[in-house]
Amino acid sequence: MDGTDEKILDLLKGNARMSYQELGDAIGMSRVAAKKRVQKLEKDGIIRGYNTCIYKPGEITEIIDIVTLPDKYDEVLRYVSTRTAYIRQIFGTTKENHIHIVAVSDSARDLKYLAKMIIKKCGDSIDEIHCHAVKDVYKDVYGRIRYGEGSVSDSDGVNERP
Repeated sequence: MDGTDEKILDLLKGNARMSYQELGDAIGMSRVAAKKRVQKLEKDGIIRGYNTCIYKPGEITEIIDIVTLPDKYDEVLRYVSTRTAYIRQIFGTTKENHIHIVAVSDSARDLKYLAKMIIKKCGDSIDEIHCHAVKDVYKDVYGRIRYGEGSVSDSDGVNERP
């Protein structure tokens, strides 16, 4: 991967629906050359897919952090992986036996129910569980970037405090 590939990825990150012509024009190459570059990035597994990120006003994002008992990690992970459409992402972290979950719903009641079900089904396997609703979004690569008071953004979208 070279600098041109990096530019392509930056452009597609901002607009995955960008045409090959627009992409080529933005980086100074032909439509065909841009298409070949994108196809190679897809083939190499660097571009793994394209998604539509839909924002619905009133959506609530909840972060659920679970620390399992040492021999129960796989059991809890299997349960939360198959539970609900509310769960958008599940991460294993460098903290031992730690599962980090991002869940989204337009109903706080649904998210409370999700947490209660995890505790009900896996409570004996969990050492700690912490649930927090997201209050502010400061950077989101899928849009909706809101900058806090006193922050500025340069033309590349980099958020920094003065």
